Amino acid sequence: MKLGVPRLLDVLAEHGVKGTFYLSMGPDNSGKAVLNVLRRPGFLAKMRRTGAASVYGWRTVLSGTLLPARMIAVAFPAVARRITAEGHEAGVHAWDHRRWQDHLPALSDQRVERELNLGREAFVAIYGAPPRTFAAPAWFGDERALRVEEVFGLAYASDCRGEEPFLPLVGGAPLATPQVPATLPTLDEALGDTHRDAAAFFADMLDAAKRAAWPVLTIHAELEGGPYAAALSAFLAQAADRGLRLAPLHELLAARLATGTPLPARPMRYGTVPGRHGRVFMPA
Repeated sequence: MKLGVPRLLDVLAEHGVKGTFYLSMGPDNSGKAVLNVLRRPGFLAKMRRTGAASVYGWRTVLSGTLLPARMIAVAFPAVARRITAEGHEAGVHAWDHRRWQDHLPALSDQRVERELNLGREAFVAIYGAPPRTFAAPAWFGDERALRVEEVFGLAYASDCRGEEPFLPLVGGAPLATPQVPATLPTLDEALGDTHRDAAAFFADMLDAAKRAAWPVLTIHAELEGGPYAAALSAFLAQAADRGLRLAPLHELLAARLATGTPLPARPMRYGTVPGRHGRVFMPA
């Protein structure tokens, strides 16, 4: 939040690009991810191939375990406000990213609601207005969370992976809050697995974006706002050369709604994504 988000903003400004930023609001408990070495096959291999220690830094790798957890967005309100001041969209990613990602199925209904409300209240404290969009940590959600989000009056959410905007079916009925899923692979999923380096990954994303009906690419402040900022900058220049216009998610949804074709209604399930350990939420 302190270094990666400003660097991302600089890169996007250089290319005249606007995007949607989802902010983790509360405590950084990244160090607790070490427990995934034991319970999630493939997690250690992913940490090795993406060079987690060098990318995140040891302070973050140990945060919430050997070192105390520090607050994220709420500790940098000026950085958060710069996002919207420069014309980008901002939403809530999480209150406690690690707790949600690792323990959601075990959380009580009351805790799920509290986590979402804490993120919403923190956003209001920073921006003076409620968020219009949420995105679940690691694309890991459930129907309880969708029901809570439904009462927030969101314009849309981006809680899952998929192929196109849709309305989630919960209890046999479609919710009013559309989902705009991430559709493309992410750099951390690809590095050292399907792609040897960031340049090769972004070259393929240019082709993938041309093929996809509704391409949504996720980037991360610690990666594309860190050691891969130059690769992101090159990608944005190449995208412009190929006639691709990058836009915030609300514009993508607006373009879809403008077609006049109703959004499909889809039941939700869990599935897997190549290069990502654990399950993700997705339409059936």
